Amino acid sequence: MTRSEKNDKKNNMKLAFLPDELESFCLEASKFADYIAIDTEFVRHNTYYAKVCLIQIAFKTANKKKILLIDPLEQGVNLDPLKKLLKDKNTLKIMHAGRQDLEIFLNLFDCLPTPFFDTQIAAMICGMGEQEGYESLVKNLLGQQVNKECQFTNWGKRPLSNEQIKYATEDVTYLCDVYEVLRNKLQVLGRSDWVTEELEKLTDRRNYDNIAANSLKKIKGVNGSTNFKLSVVELVSFREQIAQELNLPRNHVIKDSILLKLARQLPQTISSLKEFDIFSTKIDSTIYLKKLIAICRNLRLKEKQRPSLSDNFRQEENILGIMGLLKSLLKIKSSELNLPPKLIASIKDLEMIASQDKPDVIALKGWRKTIFGLDALKLKKGEIALTICKDQIVKIDLKVK
Repeated sequence: MTRSEKNDKKNNMKLAFLPDELESFCLEASKFADYIAIDTEFVRHNTYYAKVCLIQIAFKTANKKKILLIDPLEQGVNLDPLKKLLKDKNTLKIMHAGRQDLEIFLNLFDCLPTPFFDTQIAAMICGMGEQEGYESLVKNLLGQQVNKECQFTNWGKRPLSNEQIKYATEDVTYLCDVYEVLRNKLQVLGRSDWVTEELEKLTDRRNYDNIAANSLKKIKGVNGSTNFKLSVVELVSFREQIAQELNLPRNHVIKDSILLKLARQLPQTISSLKEFDIFSTKIDSTIYLKKLIAICRNLRLKEKQRPSLSDNFRQEENILGIMGLLKSLLKIKSSELNLPPKLIASIKDLEMIASQDKPDVIALKGWRKTIFGLDALKLKKGEIALTICKDQIVKIDLKVK
């Protein structure tokens, strides 16, 4: 971008900057704004980690918005003022579906922007549906139309087009107003604390360790025996380490289909392992094949040492029955509060509540425990029951002797 593009006075927007402009912008935001709206544009075509190509910031003073588009690809750009602003505890950072943006800043600056507010999560807690998109939120809350045509353009190419600049600007322009509307809605509903509780998870660094537990959810076809599932977890963790080490996409290391095949067969020799054609040509497979065969042998040994699964089908049927009741209770609570069921409790949560005496699940913590978890435990203990009334499932309290 050229200097002639630097200022768009009509929109009070800066499209490029001299070395001191980012610093003055961040200082002004820190001094005069209660919050800043932030978005990023990035590419992630052939890498494990996202490459940030543009950072957009907006803030309001006396009902006037100021916007800056930061080009991190510009040679010699110093992003230290931005890092300082993101770490400023007195300035709230607003993002939409911000997990990827947070991860980008964690990798870029080794810190997570706090305090933080996510408009997608806030919209969900306000009863506006599950994972509401930015375009839909802007339209429903502000009556404005956002053009998303540039969403999947090449943000790493320079110069940026006028359409890309307009798109990037709108992503933070309306974000300020969306936040203010949602903030008021949360106050009216009395759910502001719920959002705070949810956002604490997103600003916990431990949640950005991409271990097997996080990546396993993205693999289709992980069905079968406990031994198979445990093998998949181990192999996914191995793949994750290589992907991070080489900065390659997971499927460029080991494809999902091959990973599942490995988990089922657990080859025990190097020669049999080579038949799977595991690694791409980008990877020197010699060292990784040795590590992989050691993992497969260890998994086979664990299978032999692992106690056989219980044949107590009556107990399994009992757990399934309790889960059915818990699902009905969840449906009642979800309908009453106009919240997505998945936001309150996952299927895994219900399974653990049904099968364990002291389950450690999110559904039994914080606001979820108040609106659902306590009743879920009561239902399991027989202290409440579910019945049909006027074609609807309802909860009734039982007198426990």
